[in-house]
Amino acid sequence: MAGFAQRRPSGPFRELARELDGSVVLPPSSAYAQDKLLVNTRFDASHPRAIAYCETAEDVQKTIRWARKHGIHIVPRCGGHSYGGYSTTSGVVVDVTRMKRVRVRGAAATIGAGARLIDVYAQLLAHGVTIPAGSCPSVGISGLTLGGGASYAGRKLGLTCDNVRSVSIVTADGRLRQCSAGEHSDLYWACRGGGGGNFGIVTGFRFRTHTVGNVAYYRVVWPWADAAEAIRAWQAFAPHAPDELFATLFMSTTATKGPGTTPVISSGGQFFGTQSDLEGLIFPLVSAGRPTDARVGTLSYMDAVLRWAGCHPVSQCRTVRRLAYKGKSDYVNAPLSNAAIATLLTGLEANQRSTALGKGELLFDSYGGAINRVPAAATAFVHRNALFSIQYFSSWSGSGAAANLAWIRSLYAAMRPFVSGFAYQNYIDPDLRSWKHAYYGSNLRRLAAVKRKYDPRNAFRFAQSIPPRI
Repeated sequence: MAGFAQRRPSGPFRELARELDGSVVLPPSSAYAQDKLLVNTRFDASHPRAIAYCETAEDVQKTIRWARKHGIHIVPRCGGHSYGGYSTTSGVVVDVTRMKRVRVRGAAATIGAGARLIDVYAQLLAHGVTIPAGSCPSVGISGLTLGGGASYAGRKLGLTCDNVRSVSIVTADGRLRQCSAGEHSDLYWACRGGGGGNFGIVTGFRFRTHTVGNVAYYRVVWPWADAAEAIRAWQAFAPHAPDELFATLFMSTTATKGPGTTPVISSGGQFFGTQSDLEGLIFPLVSAGRPTDARVGTLSYMDAVLRWAGCHPVSQCRTVRRLAYKGKSDYVNAPLSNAAIATLLTGLEANQRSTALGKGELLFDSYGGAINRVPAAATAFVHRNALFSIQYFSSWSGSGAAANLAWIRSLYAAMRPFVSGFAYQNYIDPDLRSWKHAYYGSNLRRLAAVKRKYDPRNAFRFAQSIPPRI
C-alpha cells in the first residue's frame, strides 16, 4: 500500500487507500491544492472529494469496485486537458498518469494510459518508430486516442485511433477487458473515436507503429490584407494534397492590440518526403497573395515533434502551462464561401481591435488522405468526409472570462450557415445543444448500445457522456 497524502483518511477513503498500490490525496493536504487542478484555470473551483492515483490496472479495478460499493461518482483523468472540465468532479478523480510505460516490440507498441504525448514520441523514436498523435506535448494518450486523434502525420498514417490494435479497459463491473477485433469487438469499435470517459477507464493501448526518419516542413506567412486570398488558396489545396502532406492554416490576434494593428495569418505543414519535392508541392500557397515569408526545411522526426509542440528540449515540453481558455470546433465539408471567409476575418479583426479581450485564434487542420479513406462506420469516429476542421480558441488572463466567452460564442454562431453541423469530440464543448449528433452522427445509436451493454447503470457519466438509451 502506497497509502495516502499527509492526512489519514477516514471511512471509505481509508478503505480505498489501504487497497491501492497507488495513493489517495484528500483535502486539506498540501498536495491536494495542486493535484486537483486541470490545465484550464476556469475549473479551479472544482473540489473533488479525493484524487486516487492508480499505478496498475488492478488499482483501477479496485477503485471502480470501491466506488460502486459506496455510491461515489468517479471520473478518469490523464492529461487534464478536457475542454469542458469533464476530468474533474465533486466525487473522486481516478488519475492514471502513473501508468505511463512505453514498450516497443516488433511493429507494435504497448503504451500505458497515463503517458503524455511528448514521452510517447521520445520513447518510440528511440526505436526509430512513431504513431500519429497530437502536437500538444502534455496531452495524455488516452483522451487523444479515445476521441479520434488528428495529427501532423494523420493524412499519411491515419488518426491515432485508427492505429489502435487493442485496448485494455476496466468497465463498470470492475472487470479488466482486453478489446480487439477478435475479442469484445463492439467495445473495441467504440473506444476508437467514441470519446473518453464513456465506457470505463482505459489502462493501456497496443498500437501499430510506423518507421520514420527525416521529414520536410514548410511555413508561409501572408500580410493580413491577403488573408481572404490565402484562405481560398489553402482550402483548395490542403485537403486534396498528396497523403504525405498535412497542412494547417493559423490565424491569431497579436499581443499589441487596438486601432491600426492587424491579426497574423500563416500556414505550416509536415511532409513525408524530400525538401525539394515539398518546394514544388506548395506552389499554390506561395503564389497566393504576396507572402512575407516562405520557407521549407528538413528535420529529424523528433525535431519536427518539438517544432509543432513549440518547446525545446524535451524536458521543457513536460512543463504544463495553465491558462484560462475556451474552445469550439466545426467540420467543413464544402469549401467556405466568400461570405463565410469574410465572417471569420471580421470576427478576428473585432478581437484584434479590443484591448479588453485576450488572444483569439482560428486553427484549420486538413483532412482527406488516410483519414477519409476509413468508412464512417468502421470506427466510432464518424467524421470521414470533412475537408478540414476549424478550431475557434480564446485564451485570457485575469477577470476577462465574460467578454472572451461572448466573443468566441458570437463568432461561432455567425458561422452556422456555412459549416456542416459536426464538431470534434476531443474539443468537447459544453455549449453544444445538439452535441450527440455533432460528435457522433450516424454512429450514435451503436455507441448507445455499447454503453447499455457495458455500463447499463451509467456509472461513467458527465454532462456530455453517451447515454445508455437515446
